[in-house]
Amino acid sequence: MTETAPGSGLASWLGQTRTLIAVAMSAYHLWTGFFGAPVGEVHYPLHLLLALLVLFLARGQGGPVRPLGLAWDFALIGMTAAATGYLFANARYVTERMLFVEPLTTTETVLAIGLLVVVLEAARRTVGWVLVGVLGVFIAYALFGNVLPGALWHRGYSVEAVLEYSYLTTEGIFGAPLAVMANYVFHFVLFGSLLAASGAGDFFTNLARALTARTVGGAAKSAVVASTFMGMLSGSSAANVVTTGAFTIPAMKRSGYNKEFAAGVEAVASSGGQVTPPIMGAAAFIMMEFTGASYATIMGISVIPAALYALAVFIMVDLEARRMKLAAFADPDAPTALAVLKRQGYLLIAIIVMIWVLVDGYTPTTAAVWAIATLVALLVLMDPVNRRRILKVCWEAMADAPRLVAPVTVACAVGGILIGIIGQTGLGLRLSGLILDAAGGQTIVLLVLTTIMGIILGMGMPTSGAYIIMAALLAPGLVQGGVPLLAAHMFIMWVASKSSITPPVAIASYAAAAVAGSDPWRTSWVAFRLGLSIFIIPYMFVFGPQLLGMGEPLEIALAAVTASLGIFALSVAIIGWLFVPLGLVQRLVFGATSLLLIKPGSVTDLAGIALILAFGGLAWLRRPRVAGA
Repeated sequence: MTETAPGSGLASWLGQTRTLIAVAMSAYHLWTGFFGAPVGEVHYPLHLLLALLVLFLARGQGGPVRPLGLAWDFALIGMTAAATGYLFANARYVTERMLFVEPLTTTETVLAIGLLVVVLEAARRTVGWVLVGVLGVFIAYALFGNVLPGALWHRGYSVEAVLEYSYLTTEGIFGAPLAVMANYVFHFVLFGSLLAASGAGDFFTNLARALTARTVGGAAKSAVVASTFMGMLSGSSAANVVTTGAFTIPAMKRSGYNKEFAAGVEAVASSGGQVTPPIMGAAAFIMMEFTGASYATIMGISVIPAALYALAVFIMVDLEARRMKLAAFADPDAPTALAVLKRQGYLLIAIIVMIWVLVDGYTPTTAAVWAIATLVALLVLMDPVNRRRILKVCWEAMADAPRLVAPVTVACAVGGILIGIIGQTGLGLRLSGLILDAAGGQTIVLLVLTTIMGIILGMGMPTSGAYIIMAALLAPGLVQGGVPLLAAHMFIMWVASKSSITPPVAIASYAAAAVAGSDPWRTSWVAFRLGLSIFIIPYMFVFGPQLLGMGEPLEIALAAVTASLGIFALSVAIIGWLFVPLGLVQRLVFGATSLLLIKPGSVTDLAGIALILAFGGLAWLRRPRVAGA
C-alpha cells in the first residue's frame, strides 16, 4: 500500500482544508460571542463537529498519509457529520422528547453508537488510552452495577438507556463540560492565540527577564515569571511548557542548572497557569458551572493561592541556586522593565479591559470578546509592524485556536458522559459516603484521601478532564464533610492541576523532558519534589478561607503572611539549605514548622514563626564568613 509524503498535494490539501475549517470555527464563535449562540441542541453539536474535523484532518501534518488511515479518518468524519447533523435537523424533537419513555429508533441507536466510537477514538489520539479506559470502566459500571456488592451496587441500566442519555440529552456528550468549551473557553483561547500571533509572548518573556535576570539563579526565576505570565493566558500546562520552555530551559542549563532540574522548574511553573487568573484554563469555567459562582468570583478567590504558588516555585529555585553557589546570572541582552513597558506595555490594556468587564458583572464570553476587539484595535493603532500584517495575525490566531481547543473539547465530551453515568448511577454519593466513613469525621484525613484519589484519577489526563471526574465523584464528600462549596472545588481543581507533574504519568514533566533532552522519569520526580510545597497550599485555604479572600482585610493579610512563611519553611526542608547545608534534624524541624503554619491560629502561627527564627538564626550564625568582614 503506497503512502503519500507530507509535502504532497494531498497532504497540502488536507492542511489547507483543516485551516479553513479552523478559521470558520473561530469566526462562528466570534459571531456567537457578539450576537448570542443558538439553542444548545444546535450550538454544542456544531462546536463538537468543527473541533473533530480539525482533529481528524491533521493526517499528513508532519508524517506520511497512509490510505487506510485516511479512509478511517474520513469514516470518522462522516459518522460525526451524520450524528451531529441529525441533532441539527431534529433540534426541536430532541428538546421535547420524553427521556426513557420514547424508545430509540434504529437510526438514533446507530448514530449514538457511532458518535461514541468517534469520541473514544478522538480521546485515544489526544489524551491516550488512560481516558478511554476510564470511560470503558464507567460504561461497564453503568451496565453491570447490579452485580456488584455493597455500596457500589445500583440497579443497572440497559445499553439503550446509556446511549440515549449520552447522545440525546444535554447531560451526556453535550453536557456542562462541552457547553463550557463552546460558550466560554474558546473565546479566551482565541484571545491567547491572538496575543501569541501578535508577538505578545515576547513582551511577557522580556518583562520576566528584566525583572529577574540579574538575580541569583536568574535564569530559573525568569522561567518561573515568564511561565506564570504565559500560563495566565494559555491555561494549558503542556502547551506552556513547549512554548516558554524552548528558551527558558536552555537558558537555565547555560547558567549551571542540570537538565533535569531545568525541565522540572519549567514543568512546575507552567502548571501554575491552570490556577492563575485571569485565564485559568477550562477547569475554572467548568467549576463555574458546577458551583453556580460567577467567573469573577472564581478569579477573585484564586488571586492569593496563585500568588503563593508562584512564590513557592520562586523560593525553591532561589534556594537551589544558592545551594549550588550559582552566581547572579548576568544576561547582557536583558532589557530593563521600563523599556519593555514603554515598547509593548499597551498590550496590558486588553487584559485590563477583560478583567474590568468580568468584575463589572458581564459574562466571561462578553469579557473575552471585548478583550479580543481591544487587542486588535491596539495592534492597529500602536504597533506599526502588526498594523501592516494585521490580517495575517488574525488569520493565524483564528487557525491556531481550534487546534488548541480540539483536544480539550474531546476530554470535555468524555467528561460529559462520565458525569451523566455518575448522575445516573448515584456513584458520586456512594463514593462520598465511603470516603466520609474512612475519614472518620477528620477533615485532614478527608482531604488526604481526596488528594490520593484525585492524583490516581487524574493520571495522564488534562486538568479539565481530571477536574470533571474528581468534581463529580469527590466534591460531594468534601461538602458533606464540612468544607465550603467553593473551597472544595478549588481544592479539587488544584489537585487536578498537579496531576500533570505527579509521577508516574506526568504530562507537563514529560513535555519539559522532551525539550530539555532529559530523562522523563527523573524529570517528573524533580518536578514532584519542587512542587511539594505547592501541594500544601490547598490545605491552607481549606483550613484558612481567608486565603480565598473570605474575611476582614487584616485577617486576609495575616493569613497570607503566615502561609508564605509555611511555604518558605517547607521549601527549606525540601532543598535542605538555608545559608548553609542543613542536616536531617533541621530539615525535619522546618518540615514540621510548615505544618504548624497550615492551620490558622495564633498559637500555631507563633510557634511556627518562633521555630523559623530560631533555626534560621542558627543557620545564619553558621554561614561562611567573608574574609575581613
